[in-house]
Amino acid sequence: MKFSKAEIDAIIAASPRSLISFNQLVCSEACQARAAGSSTKMSIAELAASIKESGVLQNLIVVQGTKGRYEVCAGGRRLEALTLLVNNGDIAENYPVPVLIVPDDKALIASLAENCFHIPTHPADEYLAFAKLIGQGKSVEDVAAAFGVTPLVIKRRMKLASVSPKLMTLFRQEQIGLDCLMVLASVDDHQKQEQTWAALPSWNRRPDYLRQMLTQGEVESDCDPVARYVTLKVYEKAGGALRRDLFSDDNKKAYLLDVALLEKLATEKLQKRAKQIMAEGWKWVDVRVRYAFDEYVKYGELRKTKRPPDVQEATSLKELDSRIAVLHEQMEALSDDDGDEEAFCKFEAEAEGLEEQRKALEEKLIVWPSDLMGRAGCVVHVGNSGTVAVKCGLIRPEDRSDMVEASRQAGEGGADNPLVSLPSPKTRPVHSEKLMRCLTAHRVAAVQAELVDRPDVALAAITAHLAQKIFADTVRYYPRTENTLAITATDSQFDLRSAAEDIEDSAA
Repeated sequence: MKFSKAEIDAIIAASPRSLISFNQLVCSEACQARAAGSSTKMSIAELAASIKESGVLQNLIVVQGTKGRYEVCAGGRRLEALTLLVNNGDIAENYPVPVLIVPDDKALIASLAENCFHIPTHPADEYLAFAKLIGQGKSVEDVAAAFGVTPLVIKRRMKLASVSPKLMTLFRQEQIGLDCLMVLASVDDHQKQEQTWAALPSWNRRPDYLRQMLTQGEVESDCDPVARYVTLKVYEKAGGALRRDLFSDDNKKAYLLDVALLEKLATEKLQKRAKQIMAEGWKWVDVRVRYAFDEYVKYGELRKTKRPPDVQEATSLKELDSRIAVLHEQMEALSDDDGDEEAFCKFEAEAEGLEEQRKALEEKLIVWPSDLMGRAGCVVHVGNSGTVAVKCGLIRPEDRSDMVEASRQAGEGGADNPLVSLPSPKTRPVHSEKLMRCLTAHRVAAVQAELVDRPDVALAAITAHLAQKIFADTVRYYPRTENTLAITATDSQFDLRSAAEDIEDSAA
């Protein structure tokens, strides 16, 4: 038999309401529509905190049992929360609980009615309600205690409530997911929120891509090398504007908004290291926040040379060579005789340690030629690891002739000297630019045709391209560029026809 909501409401309306002492209530397993233990421990704790603050706002549905007991057939979660409060000593065992007493034969129907016809509060209403409580003068800590959650949870829900009303409407209509709403809430500007969401492609409404669009022009404190070098503490002390993401699990993460100030602080810090480098005898030292290869591509390079060891170094090298040779002979003897493996491992470990010492000594002998350093310079910059990096031995274009002449006078071979590396001079091309464009167009068409016939090769090619973008490009610029793994497709047929008039007749 099917019951309508009106019929069930009539059953409930005809039932008496009363206050029953908590110690008279027991859970009814026979007429509970919700399975026992189906609620999470966190939800019971939150409900208990709410009851402690505001009391039982919705009555339990019970049937009269034996020995003065009442069996709860609807409101099991509230009974669990009350039990938790009694066990913690927050309320007395005779705490008066509002109940609705229904006949035995209507108990299960009433339980179903409470669960089936109950419409849960939309999350958006919950966020706005928390914001209203704070607006009425309640502290974050008080609201958190009343609902059994942490202050951070309340702050996050208030942040969600501050999202643009237009976007909150879309959230109610399930056109925006909670994961994307949290990203939008990390920015306070409603106009920016709305514009960014409108610009987001419908097929790519992912939280990570949305975050990337919202944070363009901002610097992540934990990812950007320059930010790590300057440190968030120094940037904040200098008055730098920043934005923190309440929804980030990392409390130390922030987005730096003043890029000019960040670079100024980095430059000032690099200047100290630049003075130390200049004192080594170089002609010039440039300070750059980031090393730009394009800026120095026309510069030559001075190479290091090996100086002769002094008396102490020579003695150390000789002693190391002698001891290493003895160890190798002992290891070889043990190998030939199939001897003690433990002794072999001991000799091997000692030999490896001595070889490391010898290598360190040899590296100390590799130095910049002191007589040529005065014509070259260095660039002090922030490396990818967030520490100071120094590019030494660069030769400015105007200093090349002087460097070559100085090298000749030192009897080191002039322009052919391996200590001086200069960019190759431009040579006149063998073929004309028009012919090269035509040949290139034919080659591109041939490669495209082959990739169409060989999808396995095409997959390998695009994988190699993406891998190169990730691993080969060691230079990082900010503001951050587009997604590294973004794949785009363009129609090249027009360009191919423009470069080669005979492309239509080609096999490709």
